[in-house]
Amino acid sequence: MSTPLARETLKQFRIILGAVRHHFRALEAACGVSGAQVWILAALAESPGITVSRLSEALSIHISTASNMLDKLAKAGLAERRRGEEDRRVVNLYLTETGQAALARAPQPLTGLVPNALEKLPESALARLHEDLTLLIQQMNYVDLEAANKPLSTLVR
Repeated sequence: MSTPLARETLKQFRIILGAVRHHFRALEAACGVSGAQVWILAALAESPGITVSRLSEALSIHISTASNMLDKLAKAGLAERRRGEEDRRVVNLYLTETGQAALARAPQPLTGLVPNALEKLPESALARLHEDLTLLIQQMNYVDLEAANKPLSTLVR
């Protein structure tokens, strides 16, 4: 790396990724499920009865990713799907008591460090960051566009 600023910026990325990795490991140790799964549990606690499509929208992940993670949570007894009473085609999602207990053990923030920090940024700073990251992505030779639809915890393992 040729410039001190580029080296310092790389260090900032390392700090961010290290903090994210540490937080997700703490979540897994406390709850027994991945950080992405804790994020889903938190969303279910916040919006009981949410549908898979609304959940995937709320978490900004692909609907199939949300559905696959819900399958694992349901098998573990942490979440459940229930058919709608008025419209049996609709499937609503809920935390189980076991899911509530797991969520209660989770260190904060439940949504993850990066989403939580991004929410706290002023709009102008967030817009600048978005623009600058777009430029950075354009300079990279390899870009996995599908990664944009995956939970961060699955990308930093």
